[in-house]
Parts: sequence; C-alpha cells; structure tokens
Amino acid sequence: MSRTNSEDRNPSIGSLLRIAHAAMVQEYGLWLAASPYKDIQPAHASALQPLWQRTDGLRLTELAQIARITKQSMGALVDALEEAGYVERMDDPDDGRAWRVRLTARGRAFGRDVRKLSAQLEEQIEQQIGAKKLEDLRSTLQILADSFKLK
Repeated sequence: MSRTNSEDRNPSIGSLLRIAHAAMVQEYGLWLAASPYKDIQPAHASALQPLWQRTDGLRLTELAQIARITKQSMGALVDALEEAGYVERMDDPDDGRAWRVRLTARGRAFGRDVRKLSAQLEEQIEQQIGAKKLEDLRSTLQILADSFKLK
C-alpha cells in the first residue's frame, strides 16, 4: 500500500534530499570561511563545478544552461571569478566570434582542495552509517541522477 504525504508525518524523499544538501552546503561554507578561498561563495559552484570536467572550457551560455540560471546571472558569477583569478576567458577555437571560460591554475587548485573536502565529508558519513550503506547511498543517488536527467 502506498502512502501519501498527508497520511505520513515522515519527511518526503525530496525533503530529506534538500536537508542533506543544505547540510553539505553549510559544511562547504564553513570550510570556505576557514580556507584561503575566502573570496569564493557557495553560489560560485554553479560556474566552477562544470569546468572541472571540461578542461577545454565552456561557453557562458552552456554554463548558464547547466546551472539553470540566466546568462546574465552566470555572467556576473564568471566576472567575479575572473577578477579573483579562478577562471579566464579564451577565444573559442570552434567559433572565432565566441569565447569560452576555463579554469586557471588557481581554479584547478581550488577544485583539488574541494575534492579533498568532499572526501573528508564522505569519510565522516561512512563513519556514521558504515561503508555498505554509503556505497548503497551512492549507487542509489546515481540511479536517481541518471533517471532524472535535467532537460
């Protein structure tokens, strides 16, 4: 028998995912405040994270689409990150009229340090729930991510 939220006082899966995400963002913010990256805000992740996988860079419009924000909002994030030395604009080799955004050495160093933080947080989670449950959680979240591909 399926349950509806009105019949069940337990949080929905969506609520639990939101709460877990908020907790991770809070840990990230605390880490940022104590790190040499004080000029980074959690919102900058929407511009930086896609660039970690794309060493050749992305166009501003692509970054905005991935982040699901306006081109203007992404432009403001990229401007701040460029001014702080995390990203740079370069000519697009596929279109001489366009440019791409890519990480600088400082941006790549930041990415390495954030991955270390992620590994530490995952170790904390593993200590709380155990290795098997963590792997089950990871595989379940991957299945969800794959099934709910953003359009």
